[in-house]
Amino acid sequence: MLLILAAVLSFAAGAGMKVFPIFNPDEASIKQNIEYDEKTGTVNILIVGVDEIPGEKTRRSDTIAVASLDIEEKTIRIISIPRDTRVQIPERGWEKLNHAFAYGGVELLHETVVNLLGIPIHYYAIVNYDSFPKLVDLIGGVDINVNKHLRYTDRAGGVYIDIPKGQQHMDGKTALDYVRFRHDALGDIGRVGRQQRFYRAVFQKMKEPEMLSKIPEILKQGLEMVDTNMTVSQAIQLVAYLKDIPSYKTVIAMLPGRSAYIAGVSYWIPDLSAASELLTAVPEEAEASVDEVAPEKDTLTVEGPQIQELVARIEEPIAVLNGTGQSGLAGSASRLLQSIGVDMAYIGNAKHFDYHYTSIRYPDGSKAASDRAEALAQMCGLSAEVVRPEKGLKNVTIILGKDYEMVFNRLERLTP
Repeated sequence: MLLILAAVLSFAAGAGMKVFPIFNPDEASIKQNIEYDEKTGTVNILIVGVDEIPGEKTRRSDTIAVASLDIEEKTIRIISIPRDTRVQIPERGWEKLNHAFAYGGVELLHETVVNLLGIPIHYYAIVNYDSFPKLVDLIGGVDINVNKHLRYTDRAGGVYIDIPKGQQHMDGKTALDYVRFRHDALGDIGRVGRQQRFYRAVFQKMKEPEMLSKIPEILKQGLEMVDTNMTVSQAIQLVAYLKDIPSYKTVIAMLPGRSAYIAGVSYWIPDLSAASELLTAVPEEAEASVDEVAPEKDTLTVEGPQIQELVARIEEPIAVLNGTGQSGLAGSASRLLQSIGVDMAYIGNAKHFDYHYTSIRYPDGSKAASDRAEALAQMCGLSAEVVRPEKGLKNVTIILGKDYEMVFNRLERLTP
């Protein structure tokens, strides 16, 4: 829902609504009207997506994130915190983060997140999934090209998702099913990609001329659907102030860490040092380096026998490394490749999590390995620029970068 409001406000601020001062605030007015951290110049907002279970009084915090908005540098950093993050909940001990909301609502969750990240949280925004469809219907739905048939049934929970592949006009309910679906091999990674496509669809919708007259009513009703301790004018001012920032100044990441089992329970163990770096690092405009060259385009269209030819050329197991820090990425990629017919030697993490572009490395001096690497690049839709030799390697290795979604989309299309 917050994504919808951001799109509406961004469009409104640039669509001739300049007669309203709150749509064009300056830095001074923001600092005067909005609480912020004077040491860092940031406004930190706890974002909670809440799911209500029929027949139960307790609400679940299905999505938890912290948005850190730098007023002076005009930078947005959003860190998604896994629900299973192991934290110390005041007066409860070590438990999963989403239990904090169930125990004590947003107040206890707020206190727990502050203790976890070591930063002040100035505001919160709670989005109830019951409200999401209403806002999507308010803008007349969205058009999205679904890249595969999404199906899931949970009779006990009353969940029935069935969205066909292809171009779809989605009403509110269908859009909610689309952005929440995660019951495939990609799990949460696939869900993030779908949410990004939904966001783009909303922006496209707001460009339609007939939407201009509806903006005031959309703002009014939309903001009423969000439970927050910000006033309506504060929310509008803050989003409008940040509407024109370049894309490289928007950083979206998951809380760094690792998965682990403790006493038979699955947890996400956070790397707080890496989290601190994420929250304080100054984003720089991406530039291609010697080690990372942006692929020019998706260079291959393969079908039928061509796929089998590529699989045959990749005659030995390969390695898949996660170069982004996004949990579970290497495992998801390996499952997609295995479903196509490519065998795995091993999966794991790369030396660092700063790979902007996906690349392929192969053992230096091996013509056979070079051919396998080229076939893998073709299969993944990567250009020859990102394929290079490396000394000391035993296997052809694909290192997933921050453009991994393009690779995943390609592999999904090739999956039988």
